[in-house]
Amino acid sequence: MRDEEIGTGQMSESRRLRMEFDGVSDLPATMIAKFPSADEKSRMTGKLTRCYEVESSYYRDLRDALDVGAPKCFYVEHDEATDDFLLLLEDFAPCRQGDQITGCSAHEARACIDELVRLHGPLWNSTFLTTLPWLNRSEVSDRAGTQALMNMVYAGFTERYHDRLSPAARELGAEFVKISDGYFRRQFPHRTVVHGDFRLDNLLFRDDGSVGVVDFQTVTHACGSLDLAYFIGAGLTIDLRRDLEHELVKRWLDGLRGYGVTLSFDDAWNEYRRYTFAGFVMAVIASMIVKQTDRGDEMFLAMANRHAQHALDLDSLAAVRN
Repeated sequence: MRDEEIGTGQMSESRRLRMEFDGVSDLPATMIAKFPSADEKSRMTGKLTRCYEVESSYYRDLRDALDVGAPKCFYVEHDEATDDFLLLLEDFAPCRQGDQITGCSAHEARACIDELVRLHGPLWNSTFLTTLPWLNRSEVSDRAGTQALMNMVYAGFTERYHDRLSPAARELGAEFVKISDGYFRRQFPHRTVVHGDFRLDNLLFRDDGSVGVVDFQTVTHACGSLDLAYFIGAGLTIDLRRDLEHELVKRWLDGLRGYGVTLSFDDAWNEYRRYTFAGFVMAVIASMIVKQTDRGDEMFLAMANRHAQHALDLDSLAAVRN
């Protein structure tokens, strides 16, 4: 067996394994091994946020219940005592990883929305999800902790990135922190499986036109509109997002109807407006608790600035206040 590094993420590391078998095997010649980050700060964050436990459990208990294009899992193990984990996953190569910084095309955005439908639709409002003890619940009490963390790190975030944050992002963030009870303490009108980090860096564009979805470390039982606003707000450039967002929200709704979901456009749009802050919150918190890298800084700034403009365009502060 030979291995090669294919990426060092903010929380985990991945290597491609190239294998030769002594005899006949039904296993593929290559697969992806994923395991904890070597960085102690990121590893501690993984333990505190249960990222390693959640992703391992997703592949063990939930992956096959959904239609989303997640890689097949050949082996999964998680040690509760040490928080070590190992995943052996399908290798989607040849493929092209999305780039959160440059954004995606309209065609790619539509394909990604279709994957969101396949993630959200099968278990929309399903009681099965309440039986999974490891699944993040995102109850009001859980979100209160996120709110406290946001309030704690926001000043440091603006100080670190002051010269690279747009004035609009700084002003919007400061106002959001003041009124964030309306965001973090609101009851969800519906729940499904939410990826929690559905962005281009976690999406793989394959030669056959399909999209592979990876990094299920933040899977949550929450409102599907979170993923929708998170992806559209950060994955598209500002001008493209303005042109396409109505179409993409409608595409998501139309796809969900194929799974029997009944949700009006007005209700979906109001939730979408409210959760334009999902990516802004992620950019602020994640940038301050994981290993700092040049590309990480560039990515988090792209997210923060795009989501801030997204929220301004849709008057999302008013949606949070209401």
